[in-house]
Amino acid sequence: MDPGLALYNLALGLAGGLWPVARLGLGLAGRWGEISPRLGLYRQLAPAGPGPRVWLQAVSVGEVSVAAAVAGELWRLEPRVELTVSASTAKGLERARQVLGQRALVAPFPLEAPWAVAAAWQRLKPQVYASLETEIWPNQLAYFERRGTALLMLNGRLSPRSFPRYQKVRPLVAAALRRFKVLSMIGPEDARRAILLGAPPARVRVDGNAKYAGLLERAQPQAAAELAPLLALAGRPLLVAGSVRSGEEEPVLGAFQTLLAAHPRALLAVAPRHVERAPRWLEACARRGLLAQRFSGLTPASPRQEATQVVVMDVMGRLMALYGLGAAAFLGASLVAKGGQNPMEPAAWGLPCLYGPSMEDFADAARALEGCGAGQRVADGQGLSRAWRQLLDQPELARRQGQAGRQAVAAWSGAAATAAALIVEQLHSQGAP
Repeated sequence: MDPGLALYNLALGLAGGLWPVARLGLGLAGRWGEISPRLGLYRQLAPAGPGPRVWLQAVSVGEVSVAAAVAGELWRLEPRVELTVSASTAKGLERARQVLGQRALVAPFPLEAPWAVAAAWQRLKPQVYASLETEIWPNQLAYFERRGTALLMLNGRLSPRSFPRYQKVRPLVAAALRRFKVLSMIGPEDARRAILLGAPPARVRVDGNAKYAGLLERAQPQAAAELAPLLALAGRPLLVAGSVRSGEEEPVLGAFQTLLAAHPRALLAVAPRHVERAPRWLEACARRGLLAQRFSGLTPASPRQEATQVVVMDVMGRLMALYGLGAAAFLGASLVAKGGQNPMEPAAWGLPCLYGPSMEDFADAARALEGCGAGQRVADGQGLSRAWRQLLDQPELARRQGQAGRQAVAAWSGAAATAAALIVEQLHSQGAP
């Protein structure tokens, strides 16, 4: 074991390496079935078959969607692949079982302890291990490499927030990054940071974001058409504020109220990121004198009332279809410091995309859309109102921006296929059957 890894394990031990034993000692022995997989004891999983064998690690729900896109392309290229998908969170595991459990093995990610890592590898014996986004676990990577497993970082992301933390332990991180055969990063900045942290430049490449795979296919006109009778648009321009957060009520509703002076027939649909916050949006509308209705109260027999100016989405799972009826989209969590939301979803429908200053979680997508003129960053509610008015005043401009956005989504839709091809390439180099 190299000195850096030895110090790392010493630190782990001092920080709580006896955690599993302590947990069992606190009366949780009856939950051994929940705890043992975290110790790498995958007794509920079938032992490794003849292969080819691939392990994808997805931290939580967002990475599971990437895993699903990559898995689909992987099985298309190599139907015989025996796939294991692991996740680190309960919600990630639940989602992985829903979308991949029929064909893949799904397991909790093991503890970062040498004995847990070894037990997990012995059960699954992956020929290729792929970390999705950024999962740098020195013990696991070192053990897998020693056992001959090819290591890949796919859909790699190194955010401005995480980069300083990695810099503090750069020697340890650099040694881990050098174990990867290929580091397929989302964007140029992610690649630059990986190299600064010690990844071999020749192994680093930029392939886009597999998270956006399949968005064009999800932009189904039929799904949007099912919502149209409920909203009773009758030619009204619809503005969609998607995944908005607490603190954005005033700037978003204020921007819309200002817009109504120039476009009195405009309609706003707001979709809170957490549907339980819908009453706050209804109250904010009432304070401003805006007539609002809950979406859940609309039916074909009783659609939106003619005087209603704002529809508050108080149901889950309808936002993507709602974008299909819009004239423009605003992405929430961006006028407050929450990192933004996915602008590629409305772009897949051909909508111009507006968002606030905070887009750290989707910086790559924002840059791509801004680069082709399909995305625009606004500073505050006044800027949002001006941008909305420009798009409604100039429908041809809005059409061009939306078309450019769809082209950007199409250009990024091949990232999952590229990731799958990299896995197959490593399987071949491993001599997998």
